[in-house]
Formats: sequence, structure tokens, C-alpha cells
Amino acid sequence: MLSRITWETRPLRHRPAERGFKLSLPMSVEGPDPEGTFFHEDTMLAFMSHQGAVFPLWSPVALGSRLKLSIALPPKLGEGRSLTLVVKGTILDIDAAEGDGAAPQVAIRLESRYIIQGDAA
Repeated sequence: MLSRITWETRPLRHRPAERGFKLSLPMSVEGPDPEGTFFHEDTMLAFMSHQGAVFPLWSPVALGSRLKLSIALPPKLGEGRSLTLVVKGTILDIDAAEGDGAAPQVAIRLESRYIIQGDAA
């Protein structure tokens, strides 16, 4: 069972600087909310490395839950084809939204397995 953590009881986590890329790529996120109900949300990737990713997410999620990310790769990588990187990961941290109208930032540890899907063209 996934536990709920309030901001007051949440342990502070120090994430060490990690080599990666600040990216702004469209993506979709799928997974369970804290009650176990499946959700699907479109958002934008903010940061990605070989180990993890960070992105804003409006849907409530719990630490330790597993999410599926579908990230639209830049057109130049596909040489005219639309490519999507599909990878799963586990939520490590959720940072409070910075400023009014901003979504909380979710940090996940990525699994080593991934799929790159191409369009049917």
C-alpha cells in the first residue's frame, strides 16, 4: 500500500548534482494515484539523465509508485519519423510547486529498460 506524506512530515532530501540535460520535450505520464486509480497526464520533461527524470505533474502521486513516461523525441533524431521514448521509473521525490499556478515537480529513478517507438509511416 502506498503511503501519503504531507509536506510537514516529508523528510528533506538532498539530491546531488547529476549529469544530465535540461530538456523541454512534450511527454505523457501514466500510473496510479495514491488511491490506486490509473491516470494519464500530458506534461513537459524538465530534466533527464541516464538515471532519472524531473517533470511537473498536476496529478497526485505517492512516493515509491511506478510511472510510465512516453517522451516525444526531437524530429531531427528520427530523420523525418516521429519517435517516442517509452521508459518506466519509480518516484523518488516530489517537490512543492514553485510559484502560483505551477505544478509540483516529480523526480523519478528510471529503469534501465526502454523502448523507442516509431510512427507507422
